[in-house]
Amino acid sequence: MFRGRAAIVTGASSGIGRAIARRLADDSVDLCLVAAPHDAADLDGVAEDIRSAGVRVVSIASDVGEPETAERAVAEALDAFGRLDHLASNAGIAYFEEILDSPLEHFDHTMRVNVRGMYLMTQSVGRAMAERGGGTMVCTASTASFAGEEYQATYNASKGAVGQLARSLAIDLAPYGIRVNAVAPGWVRTPPTAEILADETQWSKHRSRIPLDRPAEPSEIANVAAFLLSDASSYMTGSLVVADGGLTAGYRFSDWEAVPTASEPRAARRRP
Repeated sequence: MFRGRAAIVTGASSGIGRAIARRLADDSVDLCLVAAPHDAADLDGVAEDIRSAGVRVVSIASDVGEPETAERAVAEALDAFGRLDHLASNAGIAYFEEILDSPLEHFDHTMRVNVRGMYLMTQSVGRAMAERGGGTMVCTASTASFAGEEYQATYNASKGAVGQLARSLAIDLAPYGIRVNAVAPGWVRTPPTAEILADETQWSKHRSRIPLDRPAEPSEIANVAAFLLSDASSYMTGSLVVADGGLTAGYRFSDWEAVPTASEPRAARRRP
C-alpha cells in the first residue's frame, strides 16, 4: 500500500505519533521523525527501533512552532528520500486547569504547538507536495474539537482550530492533488493520560461514558491515521474521523459527577 513512499511524522517521540511512525514503517515507508528538543532522547530511541524494520529514517529534535523546523523537515526528507508523499501532523500538548487560574503563557504555548505548529508544517509540506503532483496529510484532532469540557479551555480551543484548519486545507489543497483529513481520538493510553488511567476513582468516571469501556491503544489510532494517508481513502478529504470508543455517540447516564453550575459553583453533585 505504501511501499517506496516517504512521510514526515511530528510528535513522533511517544504515544500516537510513535505508533503512527511504527505503523508506516511496517508498510515500508521511509520516515522523517520530528519531536520537541526535550524529547530528543526518546526520539532517537524511536528512530533506532524503526530502522530495524528496514526503512530509512531521519530524526529532527526541534520546535514545531518555529518556521525553520518545517522547512528543515521538508528539506531533509527530500534530500534523504528524494520524495515526500505523506504528513502526519500529530505534535500536541495539553494543560488541564481551571480557566480562571490558567496563565496566558499556557494558552500561548498550547496554540504554538497544536495550531501554529500544524499550520507551519502543513504549509511547508503542502508546497513541496504541490510541486510534485500531490500527497496526503492527516492531522491529529480530538473529541475536544467538537465539545467543551471543564479544565480544558486552552486545549479545546486549540483542537477546535485543528479541525477547522484541516477542513480548510482540504479545500485549498485539493486542486494540487493533496488530500487532508483528521483523526479525532477520545481517551488514548499515552504518557499524558497515564496518571488519570492509573487512578481508578478518576478513570472509572471517564470510562463510564465510553460504550467500549476502555481507552484506545495508540496503535488503534495509528491504524485510522494510516488509512487516511493511504490510497484506500482516495475519495476522502476534509473528514474528521472520530475514533473514541463511542464516547461522542450520545449521552450515557452513570455515576459521572455533574459539572459545577452557577447555583452550585465548584460543588460536585451526582446525577439522581
